[in-house]
Amino acid sequence: MTSHPIYAAREWMYKRVDENTGEITEEFKAGLRQFMEVITNQPLGREQGIGTCPCFKCRNEKFIKIEIVCRHLYNRGFTPGYYIWLSHGEDYVDRPGNIGRGRRGVEINNGRYVGESSRRPIIDENNIDRMIREAFPENVESSNVVEEPNPDSRRFFEMLDAANHPIYEGCKVGHSPLSAATRMMGIKTDFNLSEDCVDAIADFFCDYLPEDNLAPHSYYAIQKLVSGLGLPYQMIDVCRDNCMIFWREDENLEFCRFCGKERFQVSNGRTRIPYQRMWYLPITDRLKRLYQSDRTAAGMRWHGEHQFNGDISHPSDAEVWKHFQYKYPDFAREMRNVYLGLCTDGFNPFGKGGRKYSLWPVIVTPYNLPPALCMKREFLFLAILVPGPNHPRRALDVFLKPLISELQMLWHEGVRVYDVSLKNNFTMRAVLMWTISDFPAYGMLSGWTTHGRLACPHCQDNTDAFWLTHGRKSSWFDCHRRFLGSNHVYRRNKRSFRKNKVVRDGPPPVYDGNYLLQLFSDFYVVETAQCGGNGHDRVDGYGEQHNWHKKNIFWELPYWKDQLLRHNLDVMHIEKNFFENIINTVLNVQGKTKDNLKSRLDLVDICHRPHQHVDELGRGPVPEFRLHPAQKSAFFDWIQSSVKFSDGYVSYLGNCVDDTSGRLCGLKSHDCHVIMERLFPFAFTELLPREVHKAIADVGAFFRDLCSRSFTEGGLQTLDANIPLILCNIEKNFPPSFFDVMEHLPIHLPREARLGGPVQ
Repeated sequence: MTSHPIYAAREWMYKRVDENTGEITEEFKAGLRQFMEVITNQPLGREQGIGTCPCFKCRNEKFIKIEIVCRHLYNRGFTPGYYIWLSHGEDYVDRPGNIGRGRRGVEINNGRYVGESSRRPIIDENNIDRMIREAFPENVESSNVVEEPNPDSRRFFEMLDAANHPIYEGCKVGHSPLSAATRMMGIKTDFNLSEDCVDAIADFFCDYLPEDNLAPHSYYAIQKLVSGLGLPYQMIDVCRDNCMIFWREDENLEFCRFCGKERFQVSNGRTRIPYQRMWYLPITDRLKRLYQSDRTAAGMRWHGEHQFNGDISHPSDAEVWKHFQYKYPDFAREMRNVYLGLCTDGFNPFGKGGRKYSLWPVIVTPYNLPPALCMKREFLFLAILVPGPNHPRRALDVFLKPLISELQMLWHEGVRVYDVSLKNNFTMRAVLMWTISDFPAYGMLSGWTTHGRLACPHCQDNTDAFWLTHGRKSSWFDCHRRFLGSNHVYRRNKRSFRKNKVVRDGPPPVYDGNYLLQLFSDFYVVETAQCGGNGHDRVDGYGEQHNWHKKNIFWELPYWKDQLLRHNLDVMHIEKNFFENIINTVLNVQGKTKDNLKSRLDLVDICHRPHQHVDELGRGPVPEFRLHPAQKSAFFDWIQSSVKFSDGYVSYLGNCVDDTSGRLCGLKSHDCHVIMERLFPFAFTELLPREVHKAIADVGAFFRDLCSRSFTEGGLQTLDANIPLILCNIEKNFPPSFFDVMEHLPIHLPREARLGGPVQ
């Protein structure tokens, strides 16, 4: 039982019958007279002689005559947990600044003060009480409740009671009806239990608890209790070919507007079953809760209140953020407005050994919070689940439509929110700053196809990539001398890169939003909403002058054209691919190495490297960048016996060595990240020629510096100046077939870091 005086003073409410005699106790009769005085003095009691009945059966849901209320209470007793007479003129008084800290007292209409301030025990399990009180600050702050609470207030009071009161007399602190409901919902999800199974478990649970327990007795009761948390979701029907969603103006359609296929499966039952559904979880309520919690409300202003000391440690210190605030001063003036980022990627929920299935979650995260909180899991808000089993490909915009509509509302209108840290209401607006994704998803989000000769979205048609005749793929070999200083010696080198070529061009231009909009107009690039998810025709000039296959849905946001960095490259994805190309080529892993017969044949046409040419039988010398068998064994022995990291920092790399095939296997992205940045700078010091080792070591050092938690302007300028030289040194030692687009993209990463802020 909680320690607040109001509970001790009203224990009589639940001591109606004497356990020894079976008669109504005098303590209960005296307390009942006190309650009847209160209900009689209510406005409805004085004027009409009626009031709500808090008996065990009526539960304050009926207005009946006061005499009948007294009779019900005498015969049935009070509804469980009704210590504070909220429906009869009392008010739970608290201050937003003290949310989660303790009760301030209960005041009755006639001015009689019942309890003094006291600190209630902290609930360990889910911290339910704090969560509920933070979710409804307007209700907590309100004055005396004289009339019937509105639906939001009623839900708040009911959930507050559920969080405050023990599930039965004498149970462990923190065991409440709401904590039981949330745990049961978690168990249902984790073990995929049916509703009937949950009903049976809940019924069994109630039977084995003491009588008069408050445990939810069914799945319906659990849902009703948890629903007050206010985390809504929508299940929206989708065309089976991903052409469109049946939402808003299309909600009542039974056939797809584009392909004409049926929305519902043929069924004999009353319930119509759609072929496909998506899940949409609106983000507005979750953004509001960030200001309804005293733990995060002040932190949401951190981006505007912290002092910039010269280190770029947060997106708010970087150029994109400052440019946006300069462009939209009205939005920037309210520092509690929310700055968002969006990311997505596909995965198979059944694992590698399960059936083929592609599930795409879309996650939104607020960047207002300080760096220590910004990327924590609890602030990564799942907004959309794109269903499988098929890959959405170019139809991803179809599923983003509800989120874009909500973002438009948050930009134009905003929502009223209570800020518990400043104790006032304000209109919260939100802006989407950018997206982050791996390179294939980059193409799905941006509308720029990320394969072919024009795969680089920064260089676009101003690229030096070319087609390998024998390798049958595009190569970005010798595409980086143009980024060097105009007088750099490499620009005039005719032997180490493409033979007889001198580079005089500068870096490609940066394309702003207005230029891209004009390009969309010139080439008639259409939106998905106009042609459906699978209706994109080949655009004029595609693959030659541009790689746009659609005008993405983000252009519907009025501020999107003014963003300096609309889509971010995923550094971890690029780093992992770069690492795999290096390690597989150095170890000469069959089927994975970039040095093969086709590569050597292309080398003859492109480079002046006769020492690597093959003869008529396809045999060629071992290149300098490849380890001999003895060197490979020494490298593996070093990893297995000498490489040690702190527990949990990385996988045990010794288990990733496959001596039979002579390769590293089973490496996760983080493992590749650690090896590239921590081992590559010295791993091949004694195994490879100095020039080759230095080229590989510089790549590892570049990614290590790029992934720092903070930058300086000078440090970013150094990275931007170093990466062209680093890639040119790799080009001097590795064949043209080595250079996929992943080996080219690092040239653009320092600029993205300067614009958007640190990688982590």
